[in-house]
Amino acid sequence: MVCSWMSKGEVGLIDLEEWEAKCKCCGRCCYEKIEFEGDIFYTDIPCEMLDIESHRCTVYAERNQRRPGCVRLTPELAAGGFLPSDCPYVADIDNYQAPISEGE
Repeated sequence: MVCSWMSKGEVGLIDLEEWEAKCKCCGRCCYEKIEFEGDIFYTDIPCEMLDIESHRCTVYAERNQRRPGCVRLTPELAAGGFLPSDCPYVADIDNYQAPISEGE
């Protein structure tokens, strides 16, 4: 499946399988975040659907229906600053501003 919101810049469209293959399954995107005065901060509160040991969503195929707050990741959302700086989804974004972790 090729989605119109997915792009590879000048190279062309990528498909859903290629997009999702970028994920390294660290699970950090599944922790709650707080936005305060324009900065995004990680919390230590995981989504209730995240398996803490495997770092995988227990309802991945149905995540958007089972947990309304879960959003489908797009390149535009990835650029929004809520993924870790070492996440493959944001690796090619210049000057990417990752969320602030506790203790920073």
